[in-house]
Amino acid sequence: MEIIQQVWQVIFYIITPFLLMKLLGETKKMKFISPILLCYLIGMILGNCRFIPMDKKLALTLSELMIPLAIPMILFSADFKRWLGLAKKTIISFVFAIIGVVASSIIAAYFFSDILPDYWKLSGMLVGVYTGGTPNLMAIGMGLKVKEETLLLANTSDAIMGGIYFLFLISGAKWLAGKFLPPFRKPAFSPPLAATRETESRFSLLVAFILSLLFVGISVGISELLTGRIEVAIIMLVITTLGIGASFINKIRNIQGTYEAGQYLILIFSLAIGTNINFSELLTSSSGVFIYTAFVMTMSIVIHFFLAFIFRIDVDTTIITSTAGIFGPAFIGPVAEGIKNREVVISGLASGLVGYAIGNYFGFAVAWLLMPR
Repeated sequence: MEIIQQVWQVIFYIITPFLLMKLLGETKKMKFISPILLCYLIGMILGNCRFIPMDKKLALTLSELMIPLAIPMILFSADFKRWLGLAKKTIISFVFAIIGVVASSIIAAYFFSDILPDYWKLSGMLVGVYTGGTPNLMAIGMGLKVKEETLLLANTSDAIMGGIYFLFLISGAKWLAGKFLPPFRKPAFSPPLAATRETESRFSLLVAFILSLLFVGISVGISELLTGRIEVAIIMLVITTLGIGASFINKIRNIQGTYEAGQYLILIFSLAIGTNINFSELLTSSSGVFIYTAFVMTMSIVIHFFLAFIFRIDVDTTIITSTAGIFGPAFIGPVAEGIKNREVVISGLASGLVGYAIGNYFGFAVAWLLMPR
């Protein structure tokens, strides 16, 4: 009976994200809702209902497997050579975005270290999410052994602040930033972005998934070899490195749907980890994490735009690389439409994918730099 219940629970975790994505995709009024946050909320409700039997150990095990599998799937589609071939100002602006979030996370640690005991872990997670995206935040959080409640709080705070910033980007950002940044000039050429385009490939999505499983096994083996135990931080960094390496193989990079599959695994993770969240603990520790997140995000954006002003980066490139850092590739299209410039879509998508690749390195580095000695 217990095995049957566990099987149905796993099926629920796999199918529910698909149904949510279908619902959000077909209902225009609900498109502003973050599917990740929605999965968290559903998991939390189920996990805190005493009359609904949920195996929390099973949910935790499933969640711990999803992130290591998702990272290579997302990185397979990245084309780093082509990104380096983009306009120099795009790369410089994205570097400024990274400088902004690293600097703001260090500044936040200085001001809030007495308020939040895990300030250094939170700084590392926020560097990851505002360089890459949610998978980086999760990977760093798991590697640093952050509590599930803190992971959820960081995600929720990011979703709230991100929603406000997104509305600003598609409405008044170009008008305001255009007051002090030069206008966009169309580049002499626009390189195609094979990394994000669906192309014919003999390799199937199943092969990519098996390859991700193989990378997880290799990473665990390296961790055991180096430390004699399973060290999540090492596993995440090795998986990231293997995913980047595989992306340089054309046949792997051109497999259709790897990025979308990776994002889907993130939704399964969110639903499963939400089951283990305790409402009472969540409510008693929410304000500090939100203020910390809001400070880091706001300061990183200010620093990015200030550097863009000093080095005369045009307004559209600055906005789209800010979008790539804060949100990742998924929001590039809507923001490009909002600023009425489709010319920056390619550079934005490429920057977002590169952000996924380097987010874990920068996040762990900042966390370990700020770790109390």
